Formats: sequence, C-alpha cells, structure tokens
Amino acid sequence: MKKATVRFKLNRQRCVAAWLVAAGIFCGCANVQNTVPATIAPTDAKKIEQRNNAASLLADLLGDEKNVSKVLLIKRHSDELGQLIKAISRTSADGAKQLETLAKSDPALNLKALQLPPGEKATRAAISQTKEHELLFNSGENFEFYLLLTQTDALSYGSHLAKIAAENSPRTDEARAFHALDLKLDDLFHQVVARMRSLPPK
Repeated sequence: MKKATVRFKLNRQRCVAAWLVAAGIFCGCANVQNTVPATIAPTDAKKIEQRNNAASLLADLLGDEKNVSKVLLIKRHSDELGQLIKAISRTSADGAKQLETLAKSDPALNLKALQLPPGEKATRAAISQTKEHELLFNSGENFEFYLLLTQTDALSYGSHLAKIAAENSPRTDEARAFHALDLKLDDLFHQVVARMRSLPPK
C-alpha cells in the first residue's frame, strides 16, 4: 500500500511538473519575428523596435509567472511563501492583461517580437531542466530557497525589461504603464530577497 501511495505521489508530481514546463514556468520562450510598421519615422523605428522586443520578452515572462503558484500544489510550504508566490502570480496576470490592452490601443506595439537566437533558446531550455530538478527533488526549506531563487531571477529580469520598454515608449500612457509595472516587479523582488534572508542558514 505504501509503495502504491509513493508511486502515485511521484507520478502526480511528474505530471504537474511536466505541465509547468510545458506552460513555460521554469524558463521558456518562442522565437517570433519583430515587425515595425512602415509608417514609423526612421528616427523612431529603432526605439520602437527596442520597446517591442523588451515588451515581448516581458509579456512572455509574465505569461510564465502568472502560473508559478501552481508549483505549490505539489509541495508543502509555509503560509508566508504561499502568500508571496500567489502575489507574484496575481501581479504577473494583471501585468499580462495590461500589456494586451496597451497593444490593442497601439498598432505599433508588437508583443510577438521575441527574437531569441538559437543559443539563447537552448540555454533557457537547459536552465529549465535544472530548475525543474531542484524544485521536484527538494522539500521544506530547500524547496522554498530554490523556488525563491527562481523568482529573484524572474522578477529582476522583468523589472528591467519594463524599465527598458518605458524608456523607449513614444506614448506617455505606455511609458507610465511600463514604469508602474517596473516598480511592482521590483517591489516583489525585494520581498523575495527579504524572505530568503529570513530562512535559516544552509
């Protein structure tokens, strides 16, 4: 009976982990060509292209991060960790919707301009596998540490992407929206760092 229970738990963990990897939670991204409308002046085209690339990477990241709380389904965790990870998921989901709204109101804002080279995609896939292993085969404080570690990377990256998008946005409303998202992600980053510091020394 015990063997069957253990086997069921392992299968459940692997199924959820496979779903998380497929959803891109650990690290994943498609490669889509960038496009800048021909009507944009040459002097602005470079800034728009940079804004679109940063916004696309940000949208992709937020699409991953909004599902990060799913990993809590397969591991026991503290209330503090659960609240923080759920806050990250909510902020990411709201941010992803906000970017979609901005893109609908601005035809020049392309959220499919990822432009990842093959080496970068392969590296991300390798990182994904490493993170999957660390999260699945650790528990307790070790699990919490590795999960928080993934979030420091994601939140710092997202915050800087939002900052770059804001700096290269020609429209004031878009710049403000990206700046606000930058601040939210940066605040969550510091909350994660504070939580990591509160963990007992390894």
